[in-house]
Amino acid sequence: MTTASKSPKGQQKPYIQTDLFSANIVEWPVKDDLASMEFPLFSLSKQPDTQIREFENPTTKKKVRVMPSVLGAATIFDKDLLLFIGSQIIEARQSGLPISRVVKVDTYTLLTGTHRDPSGNAYENILDMLRRLKGTNIETNIITGGMEQTKGFGWIEDYEVTRRSKNGKGVLEVIITVSEWLYNALLHYEVLTIDRRYFLLSQSLERRLYELARKHTGNKAIWKCDIEIMRLKTGSRQDLRRFRSEIRNIIKSNQLPDYHIALDTSSKPHRVVFYTRDNKALMHELGRIDGFTWFEMLERQSNA
Repeated sequence: MTTASKSPKGQQKPYIQTDLFSANIVEWPVKDDLASMEFPLFSLSKQPDTQIREFENPTTKKKVRVMPSVLGAATIFDKDLLLFIGSQIIEARQSGLPISRVVKVDTYTLLTGTHRDPSGNAYENILDMLRRLKGTNIETNIITGGMEQTKGFGWIEDYEVTRRSKNGKGVLEVIITVSEWLYNALLHYEVLTIDRRYFLLSQSLERRLYELARKHTGNKAIWKCDIEIMRLKTGSRQDLRRFRSEIRNIIKSNQLPDYHIALDTSSKPHRVVFYTRDNKALMHELGRIDGFTWFEMLERQSNA
């Protein structure tokens, strides 16, 4: 079945719909959906997180309510599976291949494609990931693909393990039906390309900060955000003092792809600052805003 959706330029671009899509494309740029980049839809906790979370953007009135199952909410590391599937679907569509929201995933390809070690308990952990993604219930008025989802939904609608490891505990192959809400976002290219080094970030907050920097900085050289607003945007459960401390640690480690991060303590409240690693673009922007004195002070604060 051939259908159509708007391309990034607003034109109708046809795509082929099939019953089952095999996510086996070797080269695929990593695509992240705009809604989960903007809103804290995934837990940052590495322990089971069963607390209901709510977030509302006071400007746009967009809101989300995340209700975990007894196994805990889907985490930002569980999101790797959705990034893998979404990136594969978009790459297939752009190559003129048939696509579907019912996707067959080879676990080894998933693990290596997201820079995970395909050994040890990796295959057994996939099942817990699937359970959390399916069990986390989301209610939101965020529109994807021109449609507002009016019912609660999970990140994945269903999954079926079709091949297991010899001990019967590990998942070697699985068929997954992704949510209609996410699929609509993919069909309408409501995504941004992110750096593959994102998968190498080992801290939950680092990953979330990179997503926010990529979403808000875009092609700009600098983005500033009040630290309390940043805490809310990340979905962190820490109080402001501990959140600030963790931000300082991330500044020192300096691991974010594409961006440096700094803390501007000269303003009240303090501001988290992201700025590009492209020195030429940074110098151009600082010249445009007459910001060299401010930036020198910012670097002194960060190195103190």
